[in-house]
Amino acid sequence: MGEREFWVGTYTGDAGEGAGVYRMRRRADGVLEEPRLAVEAASPSYLARHPGGNVLYAVRELADGAVSAYDVSGARPREIGRVPAGASPCHLSVAPGGGHLVVCDYGSGTVRAVPLAADGGFAGSPAVARGHGSGPVADRQEGPHAHAAAHAPDGTVLTADLGADLVRSFRIEDGALRLTGETPLPAGCGPRHLAVHPGGHVHVVTELAATVVVLRPRDGYADLEVVAESPATAEPAAGTALCAAIRFGEDGRFLYTSTRGADVVTAHRVRDGGAALEPVADVPSGGHWPRDLHVDGAWMHVANERGGTIATFRIGADGVPEPAGAPVRAPSPVCVVPA
Repeated sequence: MGEREFWVGTYTGDAGEGAGVYRMRRRADGVLEEPRLAVEAASPSYLARHPGGNVLYAVRELADGAVSAYDVSGARPREIGRVPAGASPCHLSVAPGGGHLVVCDYGSGTVRAVPLAADGGFAGSPAVARGHGSGPVADRQEGPHAHAAAHAPDGTVLTADLGADLVRSFRIEDGALRLTGETPLPAGCGPRHLAVHPGGHVHVVTELAATVVVLRPRDGYADLEVVAESPATAEPAAGTALCAAIRFGEDGRFLYTSTRGADVVTAHRVRDGGAALEPVADVPSGGHWPRDLHVDGAWMHVANERGGTIATFRIGADGVPEPAGAPVRAPSPVCVVPA
């Protein structure tokens, strides 16, 4: 494995100790170097990269509720556009063909599809889909809270709504986001992030119930059914357990989740072609309050927001991550994206 560069999103101001978007390097031996500030920005907590490689997108989650686009082809990122995105945009994903940026807004519960030009710049007004519904957890589910999106093989946009206990299915057609289906999840579970297995099943990590729910497409991704529910940790978590991220390993044989409070990353063995999971091991996350994690082949990088560290792991043949050196100090890191 050679050297690799990464972008790091952080919380800033009253929400954290960061100052914007950082850049960091992983050496060939797996050791991370300390991140360096690339561009000042207001709480760029979640990042995404255009397939062309020259544009980076960043939410302004706790600032003005916008999303910025940066040209990163030069020595320093240069902001080339900004679009409104609701009250507290918290997640970004780029459609596989690079034609749209999908933005999930926790504050308003809306999902936006922002058209992109071939070079990655913003190319028009976003299509907006408004959420609805609520759940039984009064202080977290008083209304819709769109938290993340994933892209199915047939082009369907799948979103997790923490406030309404729903996975929603959309198609981007004629400049609009068309709702094609809604799948209820167990009441009060609070779906947060989701990922699509190479075999087609959808895996959803729930923040409030600390579980992973597995969905099977019945007639395309507009019609999903719950086929399994598994604990998000291998051992029962004591005290606070709020799940955050979910990622598949490179070949889809293992799934990884992060859980705040318990401060662990959990390896899950994927069974039955993606239809079931078996939690294998909990590994300390290398800090406090792990948020997003990035799996890069045999390596894993975990952003520990409140502990102010990014930890690197080497994934063993058994799928279990093993610490690769001491965690690196980083100011309020939330996500890690390859550069």
